Amino acid sequence: MPRIAIDAMGGDKAPGVVVRGTWRVANERPDWQLLLVGDEAVVSAELSKCEKPLPNIHVIHAPQSIGMEEHPVEALKAKKQASLPIAVHLVREGKADAVISAGNTGALVAASTLMLRTLPGVRRAGILTTLPTLRGRIVIMDVGANVAAKPAHLAQYATMGDIFYRNVIAGEHDKVHVSLLSVGSEEGKGSPVIKEAHALLNQSELDFRGNIEGHEVFEGASEVIVCDGMVGNVVLKTAEGLCEILVKMFVQHAHKAGLGDDERFRTTIGSMVRDLDWQEVGGAALLGVNGTVVIAHGRSDERAIASGIRTAADCCDKHVNDKIIEALQREASKAGASS
Repeated sequence: MPRIAIDAMGGDKAPGVVVRGTWRVANERPDWQLLLVGDEAVVSAELSKCEKPLPNIHVIHAPQSIGMEEHPVEALKAKKQASLPIAVHLVREGKADAVISAGNTGALVAASTLMLRTLPGVRRAGILTTLPTLRGRIVIMDVGANVAAKPAHLAQYATMGDIFYRNVIAGEHDKVHVSLLSVGSEEGKGSPVIKEAHALLNQSELDFRGNIEGHEVFEGASEVIVCDGMVGNVVLKTAEGLCEILVKMFVQHAHKAGLGDDERFRTTIGSMVRDLDWQEVGGAALLGVNGTVVIAHGRSDERAIASGIRTAADCCDKHVNDKIIEALQREASKAGASS
């Protein structure tokens, strides 16, 4: 029975969409305990607008909130009673198994890193998210937590990405291919960090396919893509923007061709939007910290919040963190034996 702490005040449309998304999941899963952290009066007022009260939703009072534009570390120091750090603290105290916030990403990463610390053996936490491809969704890591990654960080991101994909997206025993995002597919291409990470991944237990170029990412040949946080964030934001533009262009051209009222077109565009829509996924996972942390998009609607809560619960139920620790211990033992 997962216990999920939700930052009710985080996000562009908070607290309304956060409360409604939480209510939706609580109604679907009465066995889950959902902790809405925020101004009690405001959150309770939003809950009263929902269809009915639910016993598995609990409000945790937090008199302050951190804005999207605030400096992460300074805000955490100045606002210790804000909803975001209190939600993270619930995980630290063992009162919640996971936390999700659509608020200030930098503050969530900083709070999680400082309060929860990293898992045993993890050198640096990273953010993992999914991308749509011709063969279904894949995962990419890191997309913003670590812009100055070292080779060992990238190697660990590959292991964490492999575990997440097997347990949350696919099956634990499915074949998973790992690739390193670089400027060329040849082994010698890329920065010194990429070249050294390539050598480390060649020695790992993973099914490492070598380097992959940007245009190959969306073909879906590799289920796990590894890169540093700066490159990954650019890829993610570009992909989100491009997907939205392509859908709009498709609709515009269809209307010009007189297909706007065709039921087949409506069905096709609906299916396409579902495949491309980031809100179906709900959020990115901050992997490597000693707790389950999901970073929802600032523009999240209630559907995205609900999806993010489900992702957090999946990570808990599938014991993703325990499996990361075990995998890294195996890698460390293997490296020690070969040295």
